[in-house]
Amino acid sequence: MFKKSFSKVIIVQKKFNLLISCPRFHERDAMAEVRYLYLNIGDEGVKTQLTPFPGLITADTTLDPISSIHKLKEIISEDPTFLKFVLKIVPIEKVVETELENLIEIVKEFEKCISLNETFRITLKKRRSNLDTENLIFKIAAYIDRKVNLTTPNKIVMIQILGAITGLSLLTPEDLLSHAEFSL
Repeated sequence: MFKKSFSKVIIVQKKFNLLISCPRFHERDAMAEVRYLYLNIGDEGVKTQLTPFPGLITADTTLDPISSIHKLKEIISEDPTFLKFVLKIVPIEKVVETELENLIEIVKEFEKCISLNETFRITLKKRRSNLDTENLIFKIAAYIDRKVNLTTPNKIVMIQILGAITGLSLLTPEDLLSHAEFSL
């Protein structure tokens, strides 16, 4: 008997600096909403793309991804109805292949941006990855010689694994946009 095995190939836009979650089956609505939101803060060239992950899209803004979140928060706080389909936007600073060595290299860069008196937390989200979450966090945290604070950190090392590629950022809690922040 002849068995043939195929590895799953996951194609995700490699050039993105925003990771956006939305309700399943509303990815295209969220893409249109992101384009509209970014047009309102001066980015006519934002590019959005579907991913193979239900409820998740990527975008590439021409603006700084972190400062764009703060601009979006300003306009959304004035009119929360701007958000109908976007649940959360995570700015992404680096995109690398999902290999421990790559993640460690980026985290070493991030560590230099965390002051000695600041605390940090690692937030790791995995999609289509067999890597052990706890083990991965432990290995990565070993390269950050700062105090850990899981509830109210000064900085968040955000790691978003999307199969073969990973987006990473060093953020403050205010650098994330969540639909839940805005009451309708």
